[in-house]
Amino acid sequence: MKLIAIIVSTQLEAGIIIRQLQKKKTLSIQGKAFYKGMLKHNIPIILSICGVGKTNAAHGTTLLLERFKPELVYVIGVAGAYPSSELNIGDIAIAEKEIYGDEGLALKSGLKTMDSIGLSLVSKGTVQYYNEFPMSIPAHLKGLAKEGTFVTVSACTGTLERGKEIKKRFNALCENMEGAAVAHICLINDTPVVEMRGISNIIQDRKAAPLKKSDILKASENVQQFFLTRIIH
Repeated sequence: MKLIAIIVSTQLEAGIIIRQLQKKKTLSIQGKAFYKGMLKHNIPIILSICGVGKTNAAHGTTLLLERFKPELVYVIGVAGAYPSSELNIGDIAIAEKEIYGDEGLALKSGLKTMDSIGLSLVSKGTVQYYNEFPMSIPAHLKGLAKEGTFVTVSACTGTLERGKEIKKRFNALCENMEGAAVAHICLINDTPVVEMRGISNIIQDRKAAPLKKSDILKASENVQQFFLTRIIH
């Protein structure tokens, strides 16, 4: 049976899955925690807790692909939903595509993406990839959760005005801090990647304070349970 990789940014977003692993082995590679084992029906899993942000995500994904050579990668975690996305706290969303929301040229009129300045991030044959990267949605997940565009940012959006702007520019459902980087590395390595996230907050004007832990916990538990109940198909 094919090896499935899972990448998450924090231990909180992986605890339920890790507890389900049988024949579990824990490894540390270049300071990152990896868990290897089997899920029900003998599905082999390698899980990486990569850390928060694009650089950590790219590092963790590179280690996963080079060391373990999985046939499929899942990104699992939480996300902030944009206003008018019709998503609520605890809902699940699945990525149709991932977009780097910060890369490009910042002007008074707003962000100009990498294609506007003629700098691609990846070249694959004759195809150039700029801010946007494709994601996979397996047939067994189709129609089970809201599907749409995810945006990856370096700084979480903390104002309603900014949230509306990003939502409008990219026609996006939600934002996170890792997904596009994982998709970027997986594209280079010709490895399909699936991303699913639980909604931990709705973007609004907020203060420089952590989100409600109960909301983060609800979102992370829901998305892990969603993954575990649907991995067998």
